[in-house]
Amino acid sequence: MNHKRRFLISSCILLILIILTACSNNKLISNKNEEKDPYNITQSESIQNPYVDIVSTTIERGGIKQKGYEYTDKEKNTYPAGIPIILDEGKEAIIKVENSSETATNVHWHGLNIPNDQDGPDLKIEKGTTHTFKYTPKEAGTFWVHSHYRPVETQVEKGMYAPLIVRNERDKLYNLDEILMIGDVQKKNDDNSKNSGMDMEGMDMSGESLVTDTINGKSIAPDLELSGGQIGKLRFINASANNFKTIEFPFEVKVIAKDGYTLDKSYNAKTIELAPGQRVDVEVALVGTKDKTYTIKNGNAKVNINYKGTNDKKAKSLFIPSKEINLAKGLFNKTPDITMKLTENMVMNESGMKMDEMINGKIYPDTGTYNVKVGRAYKVQFENADTMPDMSHPMHIHGAHFQVISKNGVATNDTTWYDTYPMEQGIKTDIAIVFDKPGVWMVHCHILNHEDNGMMASFTAK
Repeated sequence: MNHKRRFLISSCILLILIILTACSNNKLISNKNEEKDPYNITQSESIQNPYVDIVSTTIERGGIKQKGYEYTDKEKNTYPAGIPIILDEGKEAIIKVENSSETATNVHWHGLNIPNDQDGPDLKIEKGTTHTFKYTPKEAGTFWVHSHYRPVETQVEKGMYAPLIVRNERDKLYNLDEILMIGDVQKKNDDNSKNSGMDMEGMDMSGESLVTDTINGKSIAPDLELSGGQIGKLRFINASANNFKTIEFPFEVKVIAKDGYTLDKSYNAKTIELAPGQRVDVEVALVGTKDKTYTIKNGNAKVNINYKGTNDKKAKSLFIPSKEINLAKGLFNKTPDITMKLTENMVMNESGMKMDEMINGKIYPDTGTYNVKVGRAYKVQFENADTMPDMSHPMHIHGAHFQVISKNGVATNDTTWYDTYPMEQGIKTDIAIVFDKPGVWMVHCHILNHEDNGMMASFTAK
């Protein structure tokens, strides 16, 4: 009997140790990314067959814990700004996306020039199911992936997004390669909750929300390290659902790419504004013999660069300009092929007051589609006739990048390629665009509240 008792006691102790070990291991797994910066991809290997799991979770962003969502990995490690997806230019990617969340969703590969059947908005992923995407990224650059499932604002604001980087061999020459997802966390001011019953559909009438700016999901992102004679690449992505962001640098940076495409001419800047959905790549090269800490800011969020002083000369830029292509030459004097007038209107419906965000006086899906031919250049005019002061509408087009050729008839002389651009109030902005792949491609305001409330249409390229 005593032997049996000792055996039972020993078995219980062993079982407890196994459970404690398992718990400890799980804790190590879940906290793995707290010990390093997952957005520092300087030494990260590209993975052409990544696995992305979309989960419902309670996650801390900007010091605020909220229920929401996260794009993570099989082990469900914590990624406050989504799991970085790192691909190689020109190599086929096979990406398995599992939806372990509590809701249906979809996935849009923002800015990538890929076949229409891989773009994402019409590929609903039910909860508990998976979908495999397959494409070959043609251009190295900074992109991102996010939900396009309405209400889009709710899913993106609560965490359904992640950075997507396509690298080439030259990217491996940088001493620092860092992704910086800039965004915010919005929390209603409880002092104004007495007005919550006055909410209009699509509008918050409960008073101002408390907005906490973030960088990689934190108010203070992990420090970056750079020494004299070294050069770094910083990749900024505005992942905010609704807000423009201003990045402030304590030194001049060299702007080398926008919206994933390399510029044909770089320029220096100390302040950069990004509309929701836009991206920018910059080079940082510092000199001096003294150690110093520099701070880069996104509103009330910041990231420090710890500079190690040396006697080395300033690092040479790795920027190679793209070939200049100017679509304005054949389109500037042409009457627009397509016009879109952007307005908003407050209306009454059965649930109360609602703000309609419209294209040519209609809300999606009544906005219809614009038929275009693959390979032909089109002049498209966006007229922002919104009556709200200083209201810009950052219009995003799937399936193609475009150039902004004029504003109110005045040439911009801008050969930058954009996939998202803020159409300013009171301005008629003309763009030039060529679709090189057939399919139905969405065009919408990337203030996601506006997209949800109707400011969306499509191009049908054949």
